[in-house]
Order: sequence, then structure tokens, then C-alpha cells
Amino acid sequence: MKTIVALVDLSDLTFKVLKQAHALASAFNSEVIILHVLGKTPVVMDVGIVSPVVMEDPLPTVVKEQAEQLLEMRDSLIKFGVHARVEQLADAKVAAVLEETKRLKADLIILGSHHHSTIYHMLVGSVAADVLKHAHCPVLVVPSDEDVP
Repeated sequence: MKTIVALVDLSDLTFKVLKQAHALASAFNSEVIILHVLGKTPVVMDVGIVSPVVMEDPLPTVVKEQAEQLLEMRDSLIKFGVHARVEQLADAKVAAVLEETKRLKADLIILGSHHHSTIYHMLVGSVAADVLKHAHCPVLVVPSDEDVP
């Protein structure tokens, strides 16, 4: 296993994903690529009774802040002897993320799974589920510790 792609969303679950990536990369002398998708930001347009939500690109300050967080994560892995680098994708859908993992020649994808309700999954879906269905390589799903009502 030469390349591990750690899909991170910068949530509280990111640390657990990177912890697993570190353990496996150390055991197999693998490279870790921390992959993050720059998502669009929802903005509510106040136009009266109906207020539509418009998705806008993140502000440059947010992009810079997130890039700095990712570099800190990379540096932390490097400090513990793991070869690591960072990649960012702008507003990519799951298909584009999976295409990127193929391009990176990932031997393993690690991602976190937030525990959401069944209704949430019916309406919004699950990135983890989509990656599991369509990935070209093994996928390790790291569960969150959250309890679902």
C-alpha cells in the first residue's frame, strides 16, 4: 500500500481520520495525501416571505484559513515520520473526488462518517455511502462518536 488518501472535512472527525491514516502509513511506509474539498457557502437572500439560499464560493480568507489548517495537519504527520502532502479541490462532487483519488493512485481511501438520521440521508445523502459504492480501491470508514436519536 503506497498511497493513502485521507478525505477530510475539517470537522471534529478529521483528527480521527488522520490518526488512522498515520497508523496505517507508519505500518506500511505509505504516503498520506490529505484531500479536502472547498465547498460553497450557503447565503440566505432576504427577499421577503420566501428567502432562497444561494451558494457562493468561499471567501479568500476562508480558503487561506483552511489551507493553513491542512498544512498544519500535514506538518504534524511529517513530524511523526509520515510522508504527507495536501490537495484541495474546489466545489467537487463525489464523482470528481473519486476521479482525483484514481489520479493520485490511491491504494486506500480513509474518510469519516457523521451519524445522521435516516431522514437526513434520504434528503441529503451521504458522502461516505457514495464513496463506498463507487470507489476503485478499499475504503476505511471512521465512525464519529456522536449518538443519533
